[in-house]
Amino acid sequence: MKKAFIKIAGLISFLYVNPLAAQQGVVKVLNLQECINIGLDHSTAVLKGNNYVAQAGAQVLAAYGQYLPNLVAAAGYNYDRGNNLFSSAGFTLVNENRSQFNYQLTSSLNIFAGNYNNANSRAAKLNLQASNLTLERAKQQITLDITQSYLQVILDKRIVALDSNNLSTSLKREEQLTMLTEVGRKAKTDLYQQQAQTSSDKLLYINAQSRMQNDKILLFQKLRIDSSDNYDIADIPIDDNADAAHYANKDMLVQTALQDRVDLQSANLNVESANWITKKYRSGYLPTVSLAAGLYNSGAYFNSLTVNGVDSKPADQAAIPTQLYKYTYGIAGINASWNIFDRYYTKSNVRIAKLNADNARIDKQDTEIAIVSNVKQAYNDYVNAVQQMETVDKGLMAAQKAYEAVNGKYKEGASDFITEANAQLVLLQAGQSKVQASVNMMLQKKVIDYYVGANAR
Repeated sequence: MKKAFIKIAGLISFLYVNPLAAQQGVVKVLNLQECINIGLDHSTAVLKGNNYVAQAGAQVLAAYGQYLPNLVAAAGYNYDRGNNLFSSAGFTLVNENRSQFNYQLTSSLNIFAGNYNNANSRAAKLNLQASNLTLERAKQQITLDITQSYLQVILDKRIVALDSNNLSTSLKREEQLTMLTEVGRKAKTDLYQQQAQTSSDKLLYINAQSRMQNDKILLFQKLRIDSSDNYDIADIPIDDNADAAHYANKDMLVQTALQDRVDLQSANLNVESANWITKKYRSGYLPTVSLAAGLYNSGAYFNSLTVNGVDSKPADQAAIPTQLYKYTYGIAGINASWNIFDRYYTKSNVRIAKLNADNARIDKQDTEIAIVSNVKQAYNDYVNAVQQMETVDKGLMAAQKAYEAVNGKYKEGASDFITEANAQLVLLQAGQSKVQASVNMMLQKKVIDYYVGANAR
């Protein structure tokens, strides 16, 4: 009683010193879909993937911009002052003090760039599509990872429940043996053996709780949630149905994966993009043609002008704005250039691009091989999970009947404690095997969905 009072007093003191403790005690329960959504929103891979997609989009915009004419504006101001000596028929000394203004507006348009712009824009578009597919595959991987961790916690919860029931059975039997031993109906050796069994069952229960807490922390770490004490996960029904119509045909699963896997589609786009990049650099062997046009104007104003000592400043000078308006002239023309020898710049770029394209094809082949292997492995694990389900169902049923029979005999005194304890242990192990097989069956179907290319959401 005294200890209980001390605990209550300590709790009241803690809440008084920490007024936020009561609020922190509110636990939010997350279901599987909420965990997946949090993981997809907070995952580093997704955040970086979004940035890569944005970068690819900027490259597409830059590639399209090469089809448009540019527009460049420039202006300048010059101030001249001093003596200049000119000589043609004779020597002329000019002393001037002049302000000069000028501006120009130019534009150029690529008419033919040796297929550079076309190849560059196509490669940029393919790269954008590949980036989106890579991001989608990353989301699928995160979904599977979080689902696996979530199901692990669900498994831990069910193991804890089984160990709790097993411990309750041992505690009840120990209580009964204590009373029976006091009246002389049971030997003390049974009580001692039961006490040892109860201690062992309690240890199993404690270890199961510890594993569950650690797996919850690992799950929340993947969700990038710091305070795991304020969150819990909701229990879900375990879908341990084999669903053979969707998962029992290995060849169909392989074909579906080769058709739907976004990482294989991304690999195909990378090969196409690499080929277009090669064409882009090959354009360096061809001439380029561009259309150029511009508007130019300049104006000047003499503050003073002396020629051979004689004041020669014009009596009337047009205002600078008038000069800049009236004296505008324009130029338009077509320019063509052909780089006959560029110090092997184009040749080396084409060579590198070809090697990159070859590497992209190798990566695509590796992706195809990995897809087929992964699907086959997942299918084998699925078949094993189906067989486990058939086995554990029979085992659990047999263990339950055996325990009921042994327990009845033990209560009547027709069986010893060792047989009773063994029957209880076999029933616990059969129950754990059943739970593990059920969760594994559900997980293996999720794994197959991932390997055949199921969507993240």
